[in-house]
Amino acid sequence: MSFSKRILKSVDIRWRCQRFYAAKTDLKTFGQKKQHYGNLFPDKLLSKKQKTPATMYLANYKAATAVDELLDPYIKHSSCDTILEMNPGIGLFTRKLLDREDKFRKILLMESMDFFMDNLQEMHSLYPHKVKVKNCDFANIWKVVYQDKIDNGTRVEELFRDIPRRPYNEDCNMMMFGAIGSYPFFKHLINSIVFQNSFLNIGRAEMYFALPPPLYLHLTCSNDIGYMIYRSTTILFQILFEYKFIGCLPREDFLPQQTEYNTSKGSKLRRVRSINPENLYLVRIVPRKNIFDYVSTEDLPALWYFIKQNCVSRRNRIIPNLEKWIPGCGPRLIVNKRQSEVSTMLYPDEDISKLPKYSIPCKTISNQDYYPNINIYTQFGDLAPSQFLTLFSMFRKWPEYGESSFLASYENNMLKMEASAEDSVDGMVEEDDDDVSTEERSLKDAPLEPETIQKSKRSRIKDKES
Repeated sequence: MSFSKRILKSVDIRWRCQRFYAAKTDLKTFGQKKQHYGNLFPDKLLSKKQKTPATMYLANYKAATAVDELLDPYIKHSSCDTILEMNPGIGLFTRKLLDREDKFRKILLMESMDFFMDNLQEMHSLYPHKVKVKNCDFANIWKVVYQDKIDNGTRVEELFRDIPRRPYNEDCNMMMFGAIGSYPFFKHLINSIVFQNSFLNIGRAEMYFALPPPLYLHLTCSNDIGYMIYRSTTILFQILFEYKFIGCLPREDFLPQQTEYNTSKGSKLRRVRSINPENLYLVRIVPRKNIFDYVSTEDLPALWYFIKQNCVSRRNRIIPNLEKWIPGCGPRLIVNKRQSEVSTMLYPDEDISKLPKYSIPCKTISNQDYYPNINIYTQFGDLAPSQFLTLFSMFRKWPEYGESSFLASYENNMLKMEASAEDSVDGMVEEDDDDVSTEERSLKDAPLEPETIQKSKRSRIKDKES
């Protein structure tokens, strides 16, 4: 007998009864939501809308079925027999996983809210060898990593004790699913590879996430979108990870509900915020299997620092900036005659017309993807991620690299981050509060586009005259 017929019958009965009390379009007040959902979810998930919650919960069986159907071909094709579900809540998608009796040997549930723990522990009681339940805020796993670093603890090791370990050049070690809107979490994914810590240090996890559109677009956009969106995190993410858009899920099928964005004409991020606010994007993200063929584990932190420093302002010009570190290197870039290996689509069968607006398909990376006709006016913002990797590879091979001021600057910054709790390697990238909206958090320090600067100057002059 399948799991859905054997467990949580009382929850199923209450759910079937309560879902007819109010139509979804009528769920405006807390009372209507409470009548609809009953005691299945805590009041704080029903009473307050949020711009970009760090984590979200599947709120109905229809949504769980939709996710299961969209992921079915990927699950069947995967060799993983272990899956981790972030914030399973009342276990709607977990039941779908348990119905796949022959696929998963281990199902690891990471839940951050005590409210759901009793029901999840019932699953563990019925399947003690298959289902493991742990009380953990996985969206903030970086905090656990940092605590271990401070006191040499083993919290991370204990959390992932049931996950198999595999080298990066082998198949993925586990699948992962969750609905997440935490920007610091994705910065931590990057850091986990760069600094060889956290759960990506034990293997390449095959991750399936439901993401808010602005967050996915920030990670997967091209440099054509402009300075406000295409940032250092975008470049690092596309160098280190493969990604694929799977489909859209209605945002109303997840709790907590979302507040409406102000898409007024004056909003700098109007273009991005106005794209599919009624949906979440279901996507696949996997660390690149061959990443260490292009950059060694020892050079990854230097690549991270190289990109971060040069993208403080994307208008920085490449040759003048690099000559501050290695004087006289400019002509080597200008007269470069080597054959360029242009990056191509990683999934040639992907239908580009179905991709979200401003998102680009995942591409291959290379150490020989040279920017064409580079000159003293070429800016860092002109480079695609693969071209950024190529530029660093060239820079790293120059004979002056070992004596350059770049290394001195890099080492000094690493020492400062080690010494300071606020600016540590793990803490530096997760420095903002979880409740800050994704776009504001990632882009609050971004330089304005030229036309925006001109407008702001004109408006200041107007204000003075008036």
